[in-house]
Amino acid sequence: MAIGANLIIIGNGAAAAEAVLASRANGYEGEIRLFADNRHAPYNPMLGTYLVAGKIPLEQAFPFGDEAAFYGANRVVPHLGEPVTHLDAEARVVTTATGKDYEYDRCLVATGARPAVPPIPGLREALARSEGRRAFTIQTLDDALALKRAVDESRAGGEGPGASGEPARAAVIGASFVGVKIAAVLHDMGLRVSLVERETSILPLSAHPDCAHIMEAHLLEEGYELRLGAALAGVETIAPGADPGSGKIRLNFGALPGAADPDGAGGTACEESATQEDVDIVVVCTGNRPALSFLTPGQIDLGVGILVDEQMRSNIPTLYAAGDVAQGKNLMSGRHETIGLWSSARYQGRAAGRGLAGVPSGYRGGVPHNITHIGGMLFASVGCMNDYDRMVVCSEGDSHQFRVWQDGRLAGVNLLNCCLSAGVTTQALLRAATGSTFETEATWTSFSG
Repeated sequence: MAIGANLIIIGNGAAAAEAVLASRANGYEGEIRLFADNRHAPYNPMLGTYLVAGKIPLEQAFPFGDEAAFYGANRVVPHLGEPVTHLDAEARVVTTATGKDYEYDRCLVATGARPAVPPIPGLREALARSEGRRAFTIQTLDDALALKRAVDESRAGGEGPGASGEPARAAVIGASFVGVKIAAVLHDMGLRVSLVERETSILPLSAHPDCAHIMEAHLLEEGYELRLGAALAGVETIAPGADPGSGKIRLNFGALPGAADPDGAGGTACEESATQEDVDIVVVCTGNRPALSFLTPGQIDLGVGILVDEQMRSNIPTLYAAGDVAQGKNLMSGRHETIGLWSSARYQGRAAGRGLAGVPSGYRGGVPHNITHIGGMLFASVGCMNDYDRMVVCSEGDSHQFRVWQDGRLAGVNLLNCCLSAGVTTQALLRAATGSTFETEATWTSFSG
């Protein structure tokens, strides 16, 4: 027999936590059951790099407090370590890994995203190893702690990688915002870092190639190795004692169509590459995908994620979605898109929580934006840099602005070493998108470094 519940929340991150807080703040007094595949309080994955670097203690990675402060104070029944394996949104029933069924009145899906691991032979196997693991993602708390242990071992010597006295070598696969950030952390901790990207420039989704090339030249000067336009064909975990590369991971590269010297015809900032590279640690940062494998096919309108309105409702009125699983409105493009930002997840979670409490107050949407250090340079990206018909570049010393327009409207901006204007730029883009300003959702709050 199914167990009854007023409100079920599937997920345990920022969107889920904000929904709990907003629903309680708006007078919801019913039962809340929260299901999660992890066993800890809501965690901020943006702080994973700080945990690896040892810059913050573990308790600071939980911005909503520990289990007692969050679940207890907000009267949540937590089902930690009990992931939902099936959701029938029409019947309003969830099934968990324990085999139990729970009926609900309303449900919020806030399961976040999972790493999108490319189908490179040997890579998934390397990530799945339990003994002698040297390949990692950095989406979850367990990911970050496992990577930290491997890095600390590499720096300490002994039986771990790097024990020969030479600096340990790390390869970061994917020059995304997370990729360049973790590359900087490993570089600052004394590892020799290679940044591997299949596209011919770093930050391909956020940086205009002309802007990216400036950052690439800077990274080379700081001692990073770049493999851009790199075709990674396979990954091998070399058993201890097998050969001089024992205990390492071997990266096998195919043709590198974008590889060139900084002044070469390919326009990239990398040197000609060897066909193989042996490294001690691999970190995969090739993007994320919404975690929605438990949905019943055909019930819920999907794009990449769950399509939602401004109240964060799906096409089934009793089912809401927020965070990385939700395709809300990109105010710049007008399209429904997933915007994988901590701030966006929080705003969407608040909107969902108000709706679940019966006090609807929507979230109109947001603009993709981010800021991080690229070596010693501070880089910010606002809006879209890939779809434009006019570009203006303003440079003064080591500060640069790349502004792009589409159909007479400012569509996106890249800023290098002049990021104090990023908040103003974000507000300007929102005004252009909506014709007016509106509160809180427009603020510049998302930082990766």
